[in-house]
Amino acid sequence: MLKIGIRSDAYFGMENYEEGMALMKAHGYDGFDYQGLASVPKSPLYKMSDEEMKAYLTKVKESAKANGLEIYQLHGALPCVDFADEEGCQTQIKHFKTSILGAKYLGCPKVVVHPFMPYLDRGGLIVEKEIALNIRLFKQLAPFAEEHGVTVCIENVAVPNEVALSYLGNIKKVLDEVNSKYIKCCLDIGHFEALRRDVYEDICSLGNGLAALHVHDSAFGQDRHNLPFQGLVDWDGFTRGLKQVGFDGVMSLETQIDGRTPEPMRTQMQKSLAGIARYLAEQASNE
Repeated sequence: MLKIGIRSDAYFGMENYEEGMALMKAHGYDGFDYQGLASVPKSPLYKMSDEEMKAYLTKVKESAKANGLEIYQLHGALPCVDFADEEGCQTQIKHFKTSILGAKYLGCPKVVVHPFMPYLDRGGLIVEKEIALNIRLFKQLAPFAEEHGVTVCIENVAVPNEVALSYLGNIKKVLDEVNSKYIKCCLDIGHFEALRRDVYEDICSLGNGLAALHVHDSAFGQDRHNLPFQGLVDWDGFTRGLKQVGFDGVMSLETQIDGRTPEPMRTQMQKSLAGIARYLAEQASNE
């Protein structure tokens, strides 16, 4: 059966991660999606030397191992929007490389990244130009990913009718042209819902190009990261598609119980959320 996981910041931040990991394990999770490298402006990791980052992330890795948790993916550097020129794109490539090194130090096999989106709010959708840019830049990144043994997974973004790589078919075009086993796709099912497309058919079209998941619910194009079954996602089509392509990754939640929820309701809801992830994993498994 598929393993289950959740974003790390549902339980811990840069500090007190030992306590958070213990609680995550107690609630039933097998691992987590590390969020400490997601925000370039906010994360202190991007300001550390390579040695400092390696030392810190090694401690995180050791704590995860001690708690019986797998760090199966991490969210790479954000944002990827405001890069209208080559210098900006190369800056983002540099941040992606830092994310890849972070994954290596964590013993984490996958980095999830947003595609390059320099044309957002600059005249609307420029599909072919945007696809070509992503092909060129991910071809440039692929050798570095291969060198360090980390797979980079391009996430479909939540900007329908504005960004070409909101669509899995366009991500598939990038994967086919880059032609590297170290460049794959992360399906964000909440983002996908906004397109009102057939999720089963689109997952099947990706085939083995699908390597990671972001699991949450949404409705009417609002990217609110709701709990599963609290929106309009076609969960049956989603799990049938995963089973059809033989997806063997992690049912990775990108949602959480709001910290304002009072105890003991919060603990009960956290355990229930893990149970929902386990249910989806069972539905998507071929075992």
